Amino acid sequence: MNRKPIKLYLLTGFLGAGKTTFLKQIIASLVNNKIGILMNEFGKISVDGVLLQQNGVDILEINNGSVFCSCLKGAFIDALITYSELPIEYLFVEASGMADPSSIEHILNSIIGKVKGQKYDYQGAICVVDALNFLDQVDVLLPIERQIAASSFIMLNKVDLIDNQVLSEVEQKIRSINSEAELLKTKHCEGGLDFLQQKLKNVSGAGSEQCCNTPANRPVAHILSVAGSFDREKFMGFLQSLVPWTLRIKGFFLLNDGWMQVDMVGSQIDIKSTDITRTVSELVIISGQGLPALQEIYMNWDKSFEVEMSLN
Repeated sequence: MNRKPIKLYLLTGFLGAGKTTFLKQIIASLVNNKIGILMNEFGKISVDGVLLQQNGVDILEINNGSVFCSCLKGAFIDALITYSELPIEYLFVEASGMADPSSIEHILNSIIGKVKGQKYDYQGAICVVDALNFLDQVDVLLPIERQIAASSFIMLNKVDLIDNQVLSEVEQKIRSINSEAELLKTKHCEGGLDFLQQKLKNVSGAGSEQCCNTPANRPVAHILSVAGSFDREKFMGFLQSLVPWTLRIKGFFLLNDGWMQVDMVGSQIDIKSTDITRTVSELVIISGQGLPALQEIYMNWDKSFEVEMSLN
């Protein structure tokens, strides 16, 4: 029996914008449907994938880079072919925060004739924008502009953290990049699920440019690992010292009062209790500043703690 094509959605957004939060809401709304998730994290270890697996969802992960970069594009294509053979109705691809999805149409065209199972019905790209940090990031980080340009639906998240003047400036900048996409202003990625009932608007030129992701221009993701438990105040001081040097920090860390999920974007630091445990504490530290950032991580750790950590 011929099955309907798999509805394929691409979910983009810069580091810490709220993609995984939104994906959790999508999963909850499709509890009676068969879905697949292809998750792409920039670091070598999984953080967001672990959080989604708590919802009982099977996930295929491609980590340590962008699936649109030549270094991982082959793995992305192979994953799409594999998923086409599974009995799913929806496939959501959560791209890494540094992904430039400009080549999505080229990639989908490249699997024509290779797909053994169901064909894909590409519904479009959804971009989650961090309203709080957007204006500081967009002019210096090309992937953010490319993510917006390639999108049919834009979720402007964290609007509760900015005033009306900044919100107006953010909207104007977004519209200067993409004037056609539907735009929803929200907090905590609430709402915005109507797109599941109808195909997203076709935006002219979306997903048809050459991708800017290359091995040469990718930021560096370090993995900090350490055993033992740590003082919360000293740990907060360590994180705050890295604000000028990092794009994103996330992971699971053992403090004196238990295991914590750590999420840091810019100067916004979120530490909350979690049931997830690891054999050692691990943080993914993403930076675009190379060796100076590495030196700052070591120096500020030694200022804060006497315990030796490893950084890979």
